[in-house]
Amino acid sequence: MKRTGKEWILGILLLICSLGMSAGVKLCFHACGPKEDGSYMTCHWAEQAVFTIGCVMAVISVLLLIVSNNGMRRGLALALVPAGAGAALIPNTMIKLCMMTDMHCHSVMKPAVIVLGIAAAVLGALYAVICKGEKA
Repeated sequence: MKRTGKEWILGILLLICSLGMSAGVKLCFHACGPKEDGSYMTCHWAEQAVFTIGCVMAVISVLLLIVSNNGMRRGLALALVPAGAGAALIPNTMIKLCMMTDMHCHSVMKPAVIVLGIAAAVLGALYAVICKGEKA
């Protein structure tokens, strides 16, 4: 079955959220840098986890745009719901960030990852609901 314009738009928005998360934690809203002795604080590992989940979400989003089977697209969109929610939970819930709340990881990385993760989860659920009405 052919995709609707809404499905294309949601798929592209999901790809943007996923790429924004994976590239963003490396370029814009990264965690704190290494300490003087070369070791890393725990927020670095939160950044690495978010980057990995963002890459997986980006691959799923690309597949969502490529796959033609409606049922498979719906399943891929549903897979983005827990992935996005899990990514949103990583900073300071699953992996603790720095002790000082005015650090870059708290003030920039945490809010950005939470917003992009929740946005991806909501868009994935919305995509699945839109696909539900059509035959697979």
